[in-house]
Order: sequence, then structure tokens, then C-alpha cells
Amino acid sequence: MDIVFDPAKKDRACYIFGAGSFYGLLREPAEGDLIIAADGGIRYLEELDIRPDIVLGDFDSGNEAEARELAGRSSAELVKLNVIKDVSDSAAAMEIGRERGYKLFYFYGCAGGRLDHTLASIQDLAKLASEGCEAYLFDEEAAVTAIDSGSISFPGYERGFISVFSFTEKAEGVWEKGLKYELEDAELCSAFPLGLSNEFIGEKARISVRMGQLIIYFQIGR
Repeated sequence: MDIVFDPAKKDRACYIFGAGSFYGLLREPAEGDLIIAADGGIRYLEELDIRPDIVLGDFDSGNEAEARELAGRSSAELVKLNVIKDVSDSAAAMEIGRERGYKLFYFYGCAGGRLDHTLASIQDLAKLASEGCEAYLFDEEAAVTAIDSGSISFPGYERGFISVFSFTEKAEGVWEKGLKYELEDAELCSAFPLGLSNEFIGEKARISVRMGQLIIYFQIGR
């Protein structure tokens, strides 16, 4: 799948709000988007005065009454998950988005805090990429995405950092163009961070992989 990073993209998107660190929206939800509050993420939506379509979680953090109140006020669907389950709240939200036909996902409040939850969210990105979807996990002034045997392009950012990691044992046919350090038909492996800390230089940039999965971390304007 070949994708273009564009914060102004108008495709229908599924927004998932978790209880992790939140630093503001890159793109405001629009008509046709699906907004899911995953457990503690309901507090961010209240602060933003955004109406969720679904309020979901096992509510192990003790906010079930708050969730039910918000769901009632906004006429949102309430999905109660079992505390004993094999998926995270954000992964359950992701599956609902997929079932409803969404192919663009924005994860907010799904990074920061506990590292294991952040890693689980990155695995969610990889799963979505393997299903032909485009997904972004947002942190402070940074984003993470995944590509699977495809490419991602960026406009000509004057400043910023970008790192590329293999999420499969090997990623073959990796190209990095339009960046300070370029790669041509390289092989990355999951045990060595060869793609760490590259830089945007004002040119249109493109990262592609012929076979395998890449996790891409980027900061713009720093």
C-alpha cells in the first residue's frame, strides 16, 4: 500500500482516544468520522467538547459511572468489555473501526505512561498496515506509523527527524529518498537500528519497503 502523510486528508477516519498522554489534535474530526472513547479517553473528549460515537472499555480504572453518563449525554453507544480479555481497549476499538469499514485510523492518548501499552499500540499499527490500512499513533510533537510491503511519502518538510525500524525479522528492499541520509535497496533487521535518526531536508521524502514491515517514527519542525 502506498500512502501519503497529509494532516488535512479528508478520508473518513476512525479516531481512538485512550487514557495515555494527549497533546492535542492534529486534525479535527469531521462528518463521517467514527470517534471512539476507549476507557479513560472519555476525559479528553469531554475537555475537547467532542461527542463520541462509542464509549468502550472494561472500566477497570473505576470510571464506569462517568462513561455511562457521557454516553447518555451524547447518545453514544456503550460497549462494556470483560476485565479478563486478550485485547487492549484500544485494540478492541480498532476492531470495531475495521468492522465498520474504516481504513484510516488516528490513535490519541495511546502512548506515554506505561511502555507496555505504547508497545501494544505500535503492534496495533502493524496489524492495521498488514490489512491495507493507514494508521497513526500521536505523541508529543511526534507520530508513529507502519507500512507493510509498501511506501509512505512526506511533503518537503524543512526540519524534523525521522527513524525507520524493521518490525519483521528482516525488511528487504528498503529505500529512503529525499532525506539527509538515503538508503537504496537496503535490508533492515529487527535486531539492529540502522534507520535511527534521519532528517527532513526540505525535499519530498519517500520511504518504501519491498517485503516486510517498517515502523516509522517522525517529528516535524524540531
